[in-house]
Formats: sequence, C-alpha cells, structure tokens
Amino acid sequence: MKESTSFPRLKNDDVLNILDKYGISPPTKGLPRDRSEAAVHYYYYYGVFQHLAQEGYLSTTSKSLCIRGTKLDQEVNALKNAGISDVIMISGQSFDRFGNNTFDFAFFGPRTSQDFVLVDQPFEIASEVCRILRHGGYLVVHIAVKDEYSFNSFVSLFTCCRLTTFRDIKGLNSTSSLREVVLRKILEDSIWDDIAQRCDNNTVPEYKRDLIGDLEPLEEKEPMEDWTEQGKNRESIRSFRYLPTMVDLIYKRRYIYIDLGARTYDSTIGNWFKKLYPKQNKNFEIFAIEADKSFHEEYERKKDTLVFGTRNKKREYTGRIQSGQPQVLQDYKEEQNVVQAFDFADWLIRSFSKQDFVVLKMDVEGTEMDLIPRLVKSGAICLIDELFLECHYDRWVKCCSGKRTKRYNSTYDQCFNLFSKLRQAGSLVHQWW
Repeated sequence: MKESTSFPRLKNDDVLNILDKYGISPPTKGLPRDRSEAAVHYYYYYGVFQHLAQEGYLSTTSKSLCIRGTKLDQEVNALKNAGISDVIMISGQSFDRFGNNTFDFAFFGPRTSQDFVLVDQPFEIASEVCRILRHGGYLVVHIAVKDEYSFNSFVSLFTCCRLTTFRDIKGLNSTSSLREVVLRKILEDSIWDDIAQRCDNNTVPEYKRDLIGDLEPLEEKEPMEDWTEQGKNRESIRSFRYLPTMVDLIYKRRYIYIDLGARTYDSTIGNWFKKLYPKQNKNFEIFAIEADKSFHEEYERKKDTLVFGTRNKKREYTGRIQSGQPQVLQDYKEEQNVVQAFDFADWLIRSFSKQDFVVLKMDVEGTEMDLIPRLVKSGAICLIDELFLECHYDRWVKCCSGKRTKRYNSTYDQCFNLFSKLRQAGSLVHQWW
C-alpha cells in the first residue's frame, strides 16, 4: 500500500514563516494544517530533496535509500511526495540484506551522521555504503562540521567517492547549522592511483595549510645550551600546540604513533606520548623503530608496542631508511655498527592511508637530511598528520668555549631552513630536541 502523509492542505502564515526560516520553498501541494514537529520535519526534507532534484542528484527513477536520520522518519514521506516512489528506510547499520550496486541515491540525516561517532569502525560503515551504491550514484549526508580537518577526514572515509559539492544550511533546530555533502561513486578504473589518493597528487590540502599558522613559532635563533642541557629542556614540549587540541579526530580509521629512533621505551613513548600527547580517548597503535638491537629486549615485554625486528611474525625491519646494502651507523664513541636498512617511505605508503591518523616522532641521528626529501618526493609525507622532528647539527660543546661537535656536518641554519620549508609545504612539524 502506498504510504502518504496525513497533512491536509491549508495556507497558513505561521507555517510559511517556519518554512522561510529554513530557506524552504513551499510545495505546490499546499501547507499542512498540522503545525506539529512532524509537519516541520516533513516540509524541511521536502525542501532538501526538492533542491537536490533541481541540481540533478535525484530523479523520479532513482532507487533510493534513507538511513534513518530523525526520530519522526519524515524523510521517506518527503521523498515519496516529491515523486520518488522507490524508497527504502533502514536504521543503523543493517546493510547486509542489500546486494552490491543496488541504489542510485542514499541519504544520511544528521542523527545518522552522528552515529558514525558512536561505532568503533566508521570506515566499515562507509565501505558498506560504497558497496551498495551504484557507480555514478550519489550519497548525500547532513553533518555537523566542527572544523575543516574533521570534515575532510569524514569525506575521506568514502574511498569509492569523489566530493561533488557541499553547502552550509540551517538545521531543524534554529540554533544549529549543518553541512550538506554530496558525494558521487566513481568507476574503479577512474579512481586516483595510490599516491594521488594519499596526497591529492602530492600536494597538501589547503585545510592542513590553514592549521600551520596556529602552531607554536619555530625557534629562529640557535639555542646556546650544549647537547646535554638542550636534551633535558622540557619547555619546548610544554609549548607544543598539538594537532588534536585544534581539530576533531572522530572520522579516522586507525590511530598510529610511530617512534622512529625510539631508543628506550620510556625515553619518548612512556614519558611523553603516553603521558602528554592528547589522544581524544582514541586507542593508538604504537610502532617503535630502533636500529640498535640492544634496546629490543625491553620492547619484547611491552604488549602495547610493536618494535620492528623483535616481535610477531611480520616482516622484520631493523634498519633506518632505504633499501639495499646494510648501512654503517656511528654511535657517540665513533664505534661502527652495521644494521640492515629498509625503505621507511615505502613502508609508510604500503601500511597506511589518508583515512588513518599518523603521528611520527623522528630522531635518526642526522639521517633526516636524506630521509625528509625521500618522504617528500615519494608523497609519503602527506600521510603524516603530525611530525615531531629532531634535526641534528653540530652544536656548541660545553667543555670547550667556541668549539662545536663535528658529527653531522649540518648547521642550525640548515635545520631551521628544513623546518621552514616543511611548514611552507603544509607539514604540521614541530622542533623536537
């Protein structure tokens, strides 16, 4: 039996004012006598779907799916009275009964969008939507936008789609605002290649660049402390403007912390990342990468950390940055240690995507001057959401006035230039000491 609304026709100035407040054109069939919440919801969505049809995202022949967005379920009534007869309403995550490529149009109301926050794996729901939506079909979502970073994270969940357009609209609550997002499923052979998907053709998105100005300023002048004293200085850590204090991380698939040059567990993971880094109650996977095997035994006892070369049956990585012959690394006493190297940039590209939130601390004893250009050239730098980089240079020696260490053949100016270029390119990088 065809479902229909029970709202009788009656032109009423009060209802006209309500519709005008939400920017909705009154339908030609007339206005409801009933001025209840249900009536307002019905005409609100009638106006939403009317606009989408005018823009070409919805037609009378569209096989449509509404994922329940309001407690009054007026979206289906509005769609059907707008001429869309083939409409199905579901609640929550009950996608199993639908085959692949079933729907031309899918709509997520604001309450459903919030459900993405409540589930453990929002990426899985997005994958189901990608499965049931036909190639060329449209997904429309009403979502409350807290910041541009979380908005782009949300869009990135739908790997099968490209962003077609979006507009900011008034919500049903007069004090709220929503963003109407239109995504279109694209053919598999037209999907960007892997690097393009990760890095938007190797460029950093503008919304990330906008965050750079909110970071703590770089220290332009070289610190006069010697190596040991500077290493003990915790002021720089307290002054960090962490990314999670500026944006919402709700729409990420995985949360990753990589300690490249980890040394002991407590040197950074235990005493800094675990205690001080703001995680927004997310469970981070921790990867410790350390070339010196003398530190590996400690990590074997840590259940929350995967240290390459010691645990699990996964491929072992115990070296620094590039594939090929083993490299010779020098320690403080100038003794030589031979370790097996690996391509860190390649590992990042194969292991993570832009749907993940990746934090990297890098302390690689001068190798950063080679590794950073490799990350930039490969596009892997775009997978790193926040970077804490120690740049090694020849510092003043405390014991001998006017003398510097002669270990790295780099100056502070070169390091400052590296940090500046990274920020100019859109990398959220901090000076790590």
